[in-house]
Amino acid sequence: MKKAKILMATGMFFLAGMMFTACGSEGTETQEQTAEKAVYQCPMDCEDGKTYEEEGQCPLCEMDLQVIDA
Repeated sequence: MKKAKILMATGMFFLAGMMFTACGSEGTETQEQTAEKAVYQCPMDCEDGKTYEEEGQCPLCEMDLQVIDA
């Protein structure tokens, strides 16, 4: 009976460790992929293809920058 309790406790710790490891690594990959894809550009192309990493307004025409596929 004592061996069964020890085996169950060991198995629970192992499973808990696997769950925490999986959750931690999955979130970071998704955030990195999203950050890499976000490229903004003026819809009027005032600056001949200049892109920005953050959203905001075009410094020339003051239109909102739009996300483009990089």
